[in-house]
Amino acid sequence: MGSIQLRLNSNTKYALAELEDNLADWAFEALLEQAEVMKGYWQIFVRVETGAARDSIRVERGGESKSWRQVKVRGGGYVVNPKTGRLVDYMWALELRYGAGHAAFMIVKPTVALMIEEKVVGRIS
Repeated sequence: MGSIQLRLNSNTKYALAELEDNLADWAFEALLEQAEVMKGYWQIFVRVETGAARDSIRVERGGESKSWRQVKVRGGGYVVNPKTGRLVDYMWALELRYGAGHAAFMIVKPTVALMIEEKVVGRIS
């Protein structure tokens, strides 16, 4: 049985060491784009009276160290309903009754994996 030996220069070694992080970054880029699309659909579908619920829908990034790549599409809080003078604390009830966020997720869900694959494979090729 034969063997193959590669002599890699320092640039190639560095590129290989960075590949895992780059792949994760590229996948995260695609995930963020799809989260913004989901946010848009949710804002279209949500039933609103004053617009405060719609305005409270946002994309959040979070986590620590390598898990900073977490993405959440959330609604509620941060925005005051002008009619009640309170923060939007009723998104759970709107979602339970009408399911606008779930509907937005179901629209975006099939394209998430495809977008990640496209971003990653497109950069490697």
